[in-house]
Amino acid sequence: MKTQPHEPPFCEKESSVVAAVLAGAIPDDLVAHIGGCAVCSEVVLVSELLANEISAVPKEFHIPDAGVVWRRAQRLSREQAIARATRPIRIVRICGGIAAVLALPWAGFTFLNSPSWLPDFAHYSWTVDHSLSAAATGAGLFGIVGSVILVSLSSWYVLRQE
Repeated sequence: MKTQPHEPPFCEKESSVVAAVLAGAIPDDLVAHIGGCAVCSEVVLVSELLANEISAVPKEFHIPDAGVVWRRAQRLSREQAIARATRPIRIVRICGGIAAVLALPWAGFTFLNSPSWLPDFAHYSWTVDHSLSAAATGAGLFGIVGSVILVSLSSWYVLRQE
Protein backbone atom coordinates (compact mmCIF):
# COMPACT_ATOMS: atom_id res chain seq x y z
CA MET A 1 0.00 0.00 0.00
CA LYS A 2 1.39 3.37 -1.03
CA THR A 3 0.23 6.50 0.69
CA GLN A 4 1.51 10.01 0.45
CA PRO A 5 0.45 12.88 2.66
CA HIS A 6 -1.58 14.81 0.07
CA GLU A 7 -2.86 11.98 -2.10
CA PRO A 8 -5.81 9.70 -1.35
CA PRO A 9 -4.83 6.17 -0.23
CA PHE A 10 -4.27 3.73 -3.08
CA CYS A 11 -3.47 0.03 -3.32
CA GLU A 12 -2.27 -1.90 -6.39
CA LYS A 13 -4.45 -4.88 -5.48
CA GLU A 14 -7.67 -2.84 -5.16
CA SER A 15 -8.93 -3.78 -8.64
CA SER A 16 -8.27 -7.49 -8.04
CA VAL A 17 -10.09 -7.28 -4.70
CA VAL A 18 -13.10 -5.67 -6.40
CA ALA A 19 -13.09 -8.38 -9.09
CA ALA A 20 -12.92 -11.10 -6.44
CA VAL A 21 -15.77 -9.56 -4.42
CA LEU A 22 -17.90 -9.32 -7.57
CA ALA A 23 -17.11 -12.94 -8.42
CA GLY A 24 -18.16 -13.97 -4.92
CA ALA A 25 -14.98 -15.88 -4.03
CA ILE A 26 -11.93 -14.20 -2.51
CA PRO A 27 -8.68 -16.21 -2.79
CA ASP A 28 -6.63 -16.89 0.35
CA ASP A 29 -3.74 -14.62 -0.68
CA LEU A 30 -6.17 -11.68 -1.06
CA VAL A 31 -7.82 -12.50 2.29
CA ALA A 32 -4.41 -12.15 3.96
CA HIS A 33 -3.79 -8.89 2.08
CA ILE A 34 -7.25 -7.47 2.97
CA GLY A 35 -6.54 -8.14 6.65
CA GLY A 36 -3.53 -5.80 6.58
CA CYS A 37 -4.58 -3.20 3.96
CA ALA A 38 -6.95 -0.39 5.05
CA VAL A 39 -7.91 0.51 1.45
CA CYS A 40 -8.81 -3.04 0.45
CA SER A 41 -10.68 -3.75 3.68
CA GLU A 42 -12.77 -0.62 3.05
CA VAL A 43 -13.42 -1.76 -0.53
CA VAL A 44 -14.67 -5.12 0.76
CA LEU A 45 -16.86 -3.47 3.40
CA VAL A 46 -18.47 -1.08 0.91
CA SER A 47 -18.92 -3.85 -1.67
CA GLU A 48 -20.68 -6.07 0.85
CA LEU A 49 -22.98 -3.24 1.92
CA LEU A 50 -23.87 -2.48 -1.70
CA ALA A 51 -24.45 -6.18 -2.40
CA ASN A 52 -26.86 -6.33 0.56
CA GLU A 53 -28.72 -3.27 -0.74
CA ILE A 54 -28.97 -4.77 -4.22
CA SER A 55 -30.24 -8.08 -2.87
CA ALA A 56 -33.02 -6.19 -1.03
CA VAL A 57 -34.41 -4.86 -4.34
CA PRO A 58 -37.22 -7.09 -5.63
CA LYS A 59 -36.27 -9.18 -8.65
CA GLU A 60 -39.48 -8.32 -10.51
CA PHE A 61 -38.67 -4.61 -10.49
CA HIS A 62 -40.33 -3.21 -13.61
CA ILE A 63 -39.10 -0.17 -15.48
CA PRO A 64 -42.03 1.61 -17.18
CA ASP A 65 -42.13 2.17 -20.89
CA ALA A 66 -40.39 5.35 -22.10
CA GLY A 67 -43.58 6.52 -23.83
CA VAL A 68 -45.52 6.30 -20.57
CA VAL A 69 -42.86 8.27 -18.73
CA TRP A 70 -42.82 10.88 -21.51
CA ARG A 71 -46.62 11.29 -21.46
CA ARG A 72 -46.62 11.62 -17.68
CA ALA A 73 -43.91 14.27 -17.86
CA GLN A 74 -45.83 16.18 -20.54
CA ARG A 75 -49.06 15.99 -18.52
CA LEU A 76 -47.29 17.23 -15.40
CA SER A 77 -45.70 20.06 -17.37
CA ARG A 78 -49.10 21.07 -18.80
CA GLU A 79 -50.71 21.00 -15.37
CA GLN A 80 -47.96 23.18 -13.93
CA ALA A 81 -48.27 25.64 -16.83
CA ILE A 82 -52.04 25.84 -16.38
CA ALA A 83 -51.67 26.39 -12.64
CA ARG A 84 -49.11 29.13 -13.28
CA ALA A 85 -51.31 30.80 -15.91
CA THR A 86 -54.49 30.71 -13.82
CA ARG A 87 -52.86 31.91 -10.59
CA PRO A 88 -53.79 35.60 -11.22
CA ILE A 89 -57.40 34.58 -11.84
CA ARG A 90 -57.49 32.67 -8.55
CA ILE A 91 -55.94 35.64 -6.75
CA VAL A 92 -58.53 38.05 -8.16
CA ARG A 93 -61.38 35.65 -7.28
CA ILE A 94 -60.12 35.39 -3.71
CA CYS A 95 -59.75 39.18 -3.44
CA GLY A 96 -63.25 39.64 -4.85
CA GLY A 97 -64.65 37.17 -2.34
CA ILE A 98 -62.89 38.97 0.49
CA ALA A 99 -64.21 42.33 -0.74
CA ALA A 100 -67.75 40.91 -0.92
CA VAL A 101 -67.51 39.50 2.60
CA LEU A 102 -66.19 42.82 3.89
CA ALA A 103 -68.99 44.71 2.10
CA LEU A 104 -71.78 42.57 3.58
CA PRO A 105 -71.75 44.22 7.02
CA TRP A 106 -71.90 47.68 5.41
CA ALA A 107 -74.84 46.66 3.21
CA GLY A 108 -76.63 45.01 6.12
CA PHE A 109 -76.09 47.99 8.36
CA THR A 110 -77.34 50.36 5.65
CA PHE A 111 -80.51 48.38 4.94
CA LEU A 112 -81.33 47.71 8.60
CA ASN A 113 -80.91 51.34 9.65
CA SER A 114 -83.02 52.79 6.85
CA PRO A 115 -86.61 53.40 7.99
CA SER A 116 -89.10 51.27 6.11
CA TRP A 117 -87.09 51.12 2.92
CA LEU A 118 -89.35 48.62 1.18
CA PRO A 119 -92.63 50.60 1.13
CA ASP A 120 -90.94 53.87 0.41
CA PHE A 121 -88.43 52.59 -2.14
CA ALA A 122 -88.47 55.77 -4.24
CA HIS A 123 -87.49 57.87 -1.26
CA TYR A 124 -84.80 55.35 -0.30
CA SER A 125 -83.34 55.25 -3.80
CA TRP A 126 -83.23 59.07 -3.80
CA THR A 127 -81.46 59.01 -0.41
CA VAL A 128 -79.01 56.38 -1.60
CA ASP A 129 -78.39 58.40 -4.76
CA HIS A 130 -77.51 61.51 -2.74
CA SER A 131 -75.42 59.60 -0.24
CA LEU A 132 -73.58 57.82 -3.05
CA SER A 133 -72.87 61.05 -4.90
CA ALA A 134 -71.47 62.57 -1.71
CA ALA A 135 -69.35 59.49 -1.03
CA ALA A 136 -68.41 58.97 -4.67
CA THR A 137 -65.63 61.52 -4.58
CA GLY A 138 -63.55 59.73 -1.93
CA ALA A 139 -64.68 56.15 -2.40
CA GLY A 140 -64.75 56.39 -6.17
CA LEU A 141 -61.26 57.81 -6.31
CA PHE A 142 -60.05 55.12 -3.93
CA GLY A 143 -61.72 52.41 -6.05
CA ILE A 144 -60.31 53.74 -9.31
CA VAL A 145 -56.77 54.06 -7.98
CA GLY A 146 -56.98 50.63 -6.32
CA SER A 147 -58.29 49.05 -9.52
CA VAL A 148 -55.55 50.60 -11.62
CA ILE A 149 -52.88 49.42 -9.19
CA LEU A 150 -54.29 45.88 -9.03
CA VAL A 151 -54.70 45.64 -12.82
CA SER A 152 -51.14 46.88 -13.29
CA LEU A 153 -49.76 44.35 -10.81
CA SER A 154 -51.71 41.47 -12.29
CA SER A 155 -50.66 42.44 -15.82
CA TRP A 156 -47.03 42.60 -14.77
CA TYR A 157 -47.33 39.21 -13.07
CA VAL A 158 -48.87 37.57 -16.14
CA LEU A 159 -46.52 39.15 -18.68
CA ARG A 160 -43.22 38.87 -16.80
CA GLN A 161 -40.52 36.60 -18.20
CA GLU A 162 -39.61 33.51 -16.19
